[in-house]
Amino acid sequence: MIDERIFKAYDIRGIFPRDLDGSTAKIVGYAFGKYMGEGKRIGLCMDVRTSSPELKKNAMQGLLDSGLNIVDIGVAPTPVLHFAVSYYKLDGGMMITASHNPKEWNGFKFYKSGSVPIGLENGLSEIKDIAEKSEYAPAEHRNLENLEQEVLKDYKRFLLDKMKTGKGIRIGVDPGNGAYSGIAKEIFEEAGAEVFTINDFRDGNFPNRSPEPKDESLAGLKELVSKEKLDFGIAFDADGDRGVFVSNRAEVLRGDRTLAIIAKNMTKKGEKLVFDVSCSEAVEDGLQQSGGIPVVTRIGRTFISKKMLEVGASIGGELSGHTYFADMYYADDPMFAGLKIMEMISNRKKPLGELEKELPYYKSIVLEMPVEDSMKSEVMERIRKELSERYEPITIDGIKVKTSEGWFIIRVSNTTPMIKIVAEAKNSEDLEKVVRIPREAFEKAKSHVSSFRDKNL
Repeated sequence: MIDERIFKAYDIRGIFPRDLDGSTAKIVGYAFGKYMGEGKRIGLCMDVRTSSPELKKNAMQGLLDSGLNIVDIGVAPTPVLHFAVSYYKLDGGMMITASHNPKEWNGFKFYKSGSVPIGLENGLSEIKDIAEKSEYAPAEHRNLENLEQEVLKDYKRFLLDKMKTGKGIRIGVDPGNGAYSGIAKEIFEEAGAEVFTINDFRDGNFPNRSPEPKDESLAGLKELVSKEKLDFGIAFDADGDRGVFVSNRAEVLRGDRTLAIIAKNMTKKGEKLVFDVSCSEAVEDGLQQSGGIPVVTRIGRTFISKKMLEVGASIGGELSGHTYFADMYYADDPMFAGLKIMEMISNRKKPLGELEKELPYYKSIVLEMPVEDSMKSEVMERIRKELSERYEPITIDGIKVKTSEGWFIIRVSNTTPMIKIVAEAKNSEDLEKVVRIPREAFEKAKSHVSSFRDKNL
């Protein structure tokens, strides 16, 4: 039996072995194979978590028993799997990871041809149905090939072939003991950088910081950048699909702030850039200075990459730190983002902090409000009703409201038991006024739903 709660909006995630284990992996691998179709060729990859080898062994058995042919990519960052699926024209891919979740977690991400992510809206619900209902009947025709070393060589060459300049840049790299350990330093050095590293060895226990690169977990990288007087620093999450940048002033930049710098310095007049609805107005400010065109869409890789293809954009990004490039098959690749920022600094002859100062500054805050998964939809519905009576909300993704002082967005987290609030204004006083609205609406809605449930128990 499979716990249906491990099926999230974009992937499968749970605590190992409580929520998922080797037998889960075998069933999930088999279900994914049946969904893809016998004879298809897919890439299989895993991150560094201590539970990943067991999950991979069992998932591989399920995939083979379904009749799939497997290209084993070994231990590598998620962007390497994205690259492999597109570069080798595979039919899809499966990544064993829980991304930035704590070490006790693990899970599975799925991709179609072109490295298009599979979520509940485009296939994951079917995989779930197969896993719950299908009888296990091993197929005979299957093939297994190992391309771990070849993929990494091709990935590195592909990245470096797109670099124009970057010599003389001094950077700090913090892979967080995750999948980019050993790989990122080598690529940056071959691009011409002088590289200083911390936490640059693989360890699935993540002994030095959390798998998620946040301001509070990046003290070591900030200290390194400050001590060595570096041009910038970059920290990766556990599976390497997200990068967080630290300026030469040892300040952690939010993902949309980094995207605003990219918008100003990397887009040309008339060129479109796609970003999610929770991003700072600084992104549009950067595009206004470059002559680029803003395109706003929903949060998540599925929606960003799809919209980029629809409108012909070369760059996309999210508040969370995911950055997407047409040059990387419309996938999020922080390694490529780091190389491009290297190139930008080399061309402009300014460190990252100086490039950031060229953009208008806004005060902003991100709040994570705990709420049980089973209550999320009811709480959000009550918030929607209350805010709709007072404002005209934008509902591209979640509920976004603009006021005279600034704006806020409140939306459900698809990966954690949280409802997230992002708010922005021009100063601290206005920000406090803005963020008070969604915070009070959330607390009121949660209290009402909890009280109603208690009465009906």
